[in-house]
Amino acid sequence: MAEVQLSPGSERRGYAIYPGPFERDAVLDYVMRYDGPEDPDFPGCVPIPMTAEQFEGYDGGVEYWSREQAMAWVLREGGPDHESAGGHLPALLTRIALERGSPIRCWGALRMVVVDRAGRASEAMHPDQSVYLRPDAWTPSGRETVIGRDPRPDVVVEVDHTTDVRVKKLGIYRRWGFPEVWVETPDAPSPSRPSGVVPGLSIYVLKDDDYRKQPVSAAWPTWQAHEIHGALNEPSSSPETIGHLVRVGRELGDVDGTGPINDTQIAGYMRRAHGVGQRTGFARGREQGRAEELVSAAVEVLRLRGIALSDDAERRLAATTATREALLAAAAGCSTEADFWARLASGDRVG
Repeated sequence: MAEVQLSPGSERRGYAIYPGPFERDAVLDYVMRYDGPEDPDFPGCVPIPMTAEQFEGYDGGVEYWSREQAMAWVLREGGPDHESAGGHLPALLTRIALERGSPIRCWGALRMVVVDRAGRASEAMHPDQSVYLRPDAWTPSGRETVIGRDPRPDVVVEVDHTTDVRVKKLGIYRRWGFPEVWVETPDAPSPSRPSGVVPGLSIYVLKDDDYRKQPVSAAWPTWQAHEIHGALNEPSSSPETIGHLVRVGRELGDVDGTGPINDTQIAGYMRRAHGVGQRTGFARGREQGRAEELVSAAVEVLRLRGIALSDDAERRLAATTATREALLAAAAGCSTEADFWARLASGDRVG
């Protein structure tokens, strides 16, 4: 990928001069009404002259800002279709985090800024979503992440609903050394979408100082681009998507040596299920107490995790000789009922 070069200022003649205050609502009102020429470097964005002092005081987001150019580029058309993907991603990652057994954090449109030796901002961008796989090791502080000083996100997400980040913005991420960038174009159509931008998700992974487009994420083992795109565009997560999330979470857990049992919420479900099983078992007779306890405990964990069970599942569970620990570990770690039985059969006790 070639070095990013912005068009010279002489080619930017004809742009209107922004007359209002540098406050978020005022700027957004201006860009929605803007009818001047579009910048070829940042399709779908409105160029607004903005000094370093004005940028420092600005409380809104920008696609890109350059102190050298004294210019900010602000998204022209936002709306629900643009915001949906970045807003839905945290819910998906929460399911992965539960399966992995350790937290994942999304920091939204966190300002990414380059500073000079004097600590002054020289350029900046706001991704649509920034994701940190290990927030227990480091989390952003304040309103921005400083390139070269703070750890970069494991993944940043850009939504190309009415834009095309491939023109310039992806090259800036490359120059800044961001390890992985997802570019999502929603299924929802837009009349102002640039030509050549089609629905789907592209994964760009940094290798040898350049981005390589890959079908599978490097940060999220086995998670494929088409699976991520499908998950981001569903009104609610389908059983197929849940299966993908469980698989990815388990892959991450295998690397870390963790699983669902390490998550406080899942561990709580298991304790609750154990208590329900005990009460049910004793209520049905002491002679059947252990069997009923095991059945009720396993069924409760599976139910709380949304795993559908066949009609004869309870009968099969009542006949099992597996230990309580093996049953609950299989119930907490499986992705489907078939996976549950397979774990029991193989003696797999890893969540």
